[in-house]
Amino acid sequence: MQAKHGFAVSPRGRLYGCCMALVLALSALVFAPVASAETPEVTEYLALGDSVSFGYSQQKFEENFPNEAPAFFEGGFPNVWVKKSLSKTFPGVVLVNDSCPGETSGGLIGSEPPTCGWQKSGLTLHNGYPGHSQLESALSILNKGKPAHPIKAITLQIGSNDELAAVHACEKEVEEEFIKTGKSKYGETPEGAVSGCVVAHAKETFEKIAKNIGIILNQIDTTGGYAGPIVVLGFYNPDAFILPGSDGLQAALNQTIEKEVIPHFPNAKYANPMGIFNPQKPVKEKAAIKKYTEMCNAHDQAANEAKAGHALPECDGDIHPSPAGALVLAKLIAAHYP
Repeated sequence: MQAKHGFAVSPRGRLYGCCMALVLALSALVFAPVASAETPEVTEYLALGDSVSFGYSQQKFEENFPNEAPAFFEGGFPNVWVKKSLSKTFPGVVLVNDSCPGETSGGLIGSEPPTCGWQKSGLTLHNGYPGHSQLESALSILNKGKPAHPIKAITLQIGSNDELAAVHACEKEVEEEFIKTGKSKYGETPEGAVSGCVVAHAKETFEKIAKNIGIILNQIDTTGGYAGPIVVLGFYNPDAFILPGSDGLQAALNQTIEKEVIPHFPNAKYANPMGIFNPQKPVKEKAAIKKYTEMCNAHDQAANEAKAGHALPECDGDIHPSPAGALVLAKLIAAHYP
């Protein structure tokens, strides 16, 4: 062995030294920060609405009751849109879903009860706001144009429960008429009278929904200080074969919102799902309702008949979108998003 400068160096020592140098070099590569793997910017998508935006379905509710964790209801169009589309444009996007099952347009803005009855009954929202309205929660998140994270999108879907409330009010009124007098001023049969009553009150119901949607959009634009894109999701008609003539009413409501409200808000776009859910040919419409909603869900049909205590018309199940329907709504939102 030959000594150099007081140190003895063997071939084995040189090999060991080379191996250590290689290990250290590789370690440096593993732990060194990589510019292309930077954490994407956190941005937000705010979803406002009722059970359709929440992702509710009757079957999921009944299967999990009383343990209604929000994680069971993550199949709605907001989640699908984020997964299929929005996250590809904004990799760090976070869905803030304020939607509340059962919410009316007045409940959303806090002008009428219930202000999120789901939450008041002890059930959990995706994003809770106890003691406040959904609009108050949204305005808090928007923070007068200075949100904690950039908000890249807002969707608004509301008004279906206003319509359901009008239908239920008519059912009650007609029932009382037939009990007292055996007839109704709205029609000769109970079914026909309910439809007649709904038609008679449609104008005031539509005006109320349109007014409240206008208030919501105005609050987001002004008080909220939000200047980004807002997609307002319109209405489909799950009751086309349960309430004859209701297609025309639903089409009129869509037209009212699209023509009389949306033009006042340049950042808002109107996504109307009715052409897909309710094609104007009976055979195609029946197939679409069966595919895109849970109306023909056998579980829901049986559950509803058990509650009613008698047989119900065919496809009188759950009005909410099926997974296929949620995907259609997500694609429709994406098509109207800038």
